Amino acid sequence: MRVAVVGAGLSGLSCAWMLSQTGHDVVVLEARDRVGGRTWSTTLPNGVVVERGGEWIDADQHTIRRVCAVLGLPLAPHGVRFHRRRVGGAVPTLAQLEETLTRVSAEIPPEDCSLADAFERALGDEYAANPAFLRIATSTAGDPSRASARFHVARAEAARIDGAARVVGGNQRICTLMAGALGDRVRLRTPVVAVSATDDGAAVTTASGEELVADKVVVAVPLALLDEIEWEPGFPDLWRAGLRGVLTGSASKLSVPTTSTGRPDGVQHPHAAWWAWNSLDPAGDDGVAAVSCFAGGDDARNGLAVGAGPHTWTRALAELRPELELRTHDALLTDWHEDPWCRGGYSYVMTGRHPAANDTLGQPVGPLLLAGEYTAGPASGTMDGALASGFRTFHLLAAGDGPP
Repeated sequence: MRVAVVGAGLSGLSCAWMLSQTGHDVVVLEARDRVGGRTWSTTLPNGVVVERGGEWIDADQHTIRRVCAVLGLPLAPHGVRFHRRRVGGAVPTLAQLEETLTRVSAEIPPEDCSLADAFERALGDEYAANPAFLRIATSTAGDPSRASARFHVARAEAARIDGAARVVGGNQRICTLMAGALGDRVRLRTPVVAVSATDDGAAVTTASGEELVADKVVVAVPLALLDEIEWEPGFPDLWRAGLRGVLTGSASKLSVPTTSTGRPDGVQHPHAAWWAWNSLDPAGDDGVAAVSCFAGGDDARNGLAVGAGPHTWTRALAELRPELELRTHDALLTDWHEDPWCRGGYSYVMTGRHPAANDTLGQPVGPLLLAGEYTAGPASGTMDGALASGFRTFHLLAAGDGPP
């Protein structure tokens, strides 16, 4: 079976990697000049490896942990509380977090409501300063007044262990190793502009006008790019229905080297949807000589003037983490909103979306299949979900084709 995979991020590469291992003819077409998509690791001038994209591998994210084990990639603990961040000098206890989420969950009606509404009903007018709300609103990377309380609070309630890790040497190594195994079957700088389905197969057309014919096509591009592809005979109605109530959020990251190391810590801004952390050095007991930040949603991005460069954010970071000596001249800003091959961060779920809506995204439509973090249901918006969607798509192809 010949399969064309559009996109060399975690979802596309994991599917292609498995197809290749089971004897199928596969080609991966990637618009960028690198593999990894939103998984992008960079080394700062002082030698510290930071993540410009996907960063956190949670304790219960078994798919990505299994893949790292198979690839021989060691994981190192962040040493930072992801779910219980320091706010205003204090770290909420697990009991306080659970008590808050229990109260909020009780205020979510059967028909759902927004994240902001649920917290306001439970906590009153001061809800926006609550550490649990700040954490969830930041991680959602969307609009809390539109985001689903049913979906995003349930996911927060499942987070009981702060055991987040990352790949030693950078999370992008997952993609580079899978791509290395595929060799020249991965074609960079090859944007796909059209996907067509026929009775006996499928084809993709690249920006240069080249047409590649295949038995199946797997589309594994970010959600915001689906409408930029020309679909023949049109984008499948089944998937269109499944995507209702899913939007792309806004994600920005800032990494700044420091002149010294400090105790690993994660600090949430007390009034805005962004936070900063300095992780544990994999080789020692101290923090790395760098601090990373994440801002989720348009309000945080605009408040930090991300579109104008790192200067406003670095000043705000110096106020939030005064104990760190920042090398601001080496600050590295990543604005996914302006990335032409992403146009945002990752997906978030809107108020009122039916829990079963995601099921349709995993269904093939003729010779076409869809993969990506936004198809991963409860794991959407994560690297683990992206990989799981790629493996799910592989199994669908393998089941439909029989033994290779």
